[in-house]
Amino acid sequence: MLQLHVWGPGFGLPSIDPQCLAAIAYLSHAASENEWELVASSDPTLSPTRELPALRDASIWIGGFQNILYHLQRKPGGQWDLDRECNDRDKADISAYTSFIETHGQSLVDLSFYVSSENYHASTRPAYSNLLRWPNTWLLPPKRRAAARARTDHLNLSSLDLDTWNGDGTNKARFAAGAEIPKLARSTQQTVSSLAKQPQHATRFRLDTLAEAFFEPLAQLLQGERYLLHDERMTSLDCLALGYLSLALVPEMPQSWLSQSMKSRYRPLCRYVEHLSQDCFGKTILQIRDHAGSERETGKPLPWKDPQIANLKGSILIRSSLESLPYVGALYHPNPLQPSTTTGHDKLTHVPVLPTMFVGLAASVTALTSYVLYTGATPPFFHLNNWPSLGRQRSSRLVDLGEAGAMLGAVRFRP
Repeated sequence: MLQLHVWGPGFGLPSIDPQCLAAIAYLSHAASENEWELVASSDPTLSPTRELPALRDASIWIGGFQNILYHLQRKPGGQWDLDRECNDRDKADISAYTSFIETHGQSLVDLSFYVSSENYHASTRPAYSNLLRWPNTWLLPPKRRAAARARTDHLNLSSLDLDTWNGDGTNKARFAAGAEIPKLARSTQQTVSSLAKQPQHATRFRLDTLAEAFFEPLAQLLQGERYLLHDERMTSLDCLALGYLSLALVPEMPQSWLSQSMKSRYRPLCRYVEHLSQDCFGKTILQIRDHAGSERETGKPLPWKDPQIANLKGSILIRSSLESLPYVGALYHPNPLQPSTTTGHDKLTHVPVLPTMFVGLAASVTALTSYVLYTGATPPFFHLNNWPSLGRQRSSRLVDLGEAGAMLGAVRFRP
């Protein structure tokens, strides 16, 4: 029995993550209901690559959609391989379009769900709050948002991030000065050039251009067919495309530029997502509003299984603090929020279940002890008379340690 662990459901979809949606779509077609289980664990630490989706096959774990795909396609008999009937040209197309979707689709998801402050605070953050337990509700969403900001920094669309933008004194002063201009003294005539120069319109034009650059090649590849490569059968490329396109179409966001762009110009892609979602995601979760405005539920149910929840709040806090320490965090484990950039056996990792827990615990204790010895930090129960001055001396250092400093700085002892 296979177990697929994913980020949990949200926005009317079985997962809030595109790679998890792709893995769900793949297994829903490659396996029967009694051959796999779907677990909304929302815990990336289960994966050897610290990313979801993660597949548990007996005593081994495989992390990342491409690694899961590689593992399933090489099972004896080929029954798990949706691409087994593809020729060399089809496989070349799958490889090329997979790279295209993961690169451009991920940027659009990052911008819409995480970089946009309004969408993040009104929709994305509440969705995570429904999935996670304390303290992960405070730890994981900001980390995933920081990773999304880093991945999209080259696009120069930081104006979407009002949390960062409001911290810029120059920009605030500029808009404050503009707000003081009397309405009668402002120009009321708007031209295309003047609109394009305004920050909010310039950003929207760029976002529409990015969306068009992603949707147009897929629309041309689809050409009105049922699937991307073949009208008769589904491939792994359809699963990956569904993961990103469904997150672009289905969620209702305050700033809905991504879904508006798709609905206004790419109706065949919308119909493609609708029928494929109903086939892959089942009737228990998905509700898609059709063109007539009515809601329908079709498809087979997914094999959901309740996750096993352990009381590990203390270990989560320690692990998160260690990750934020300079040098120690990089050695503790790789960044869990960066999607895998390699495929196949390059990152295919088999990790036994129980030994991983003991190795993680030993690494936590060793790293924390090494940090205390290296920095010469004095435990709070020693030199109690000198504790106030000690706290003042070390306060500036703890501030620079991120979550670790926040947790250590919260502890106060008095004689």
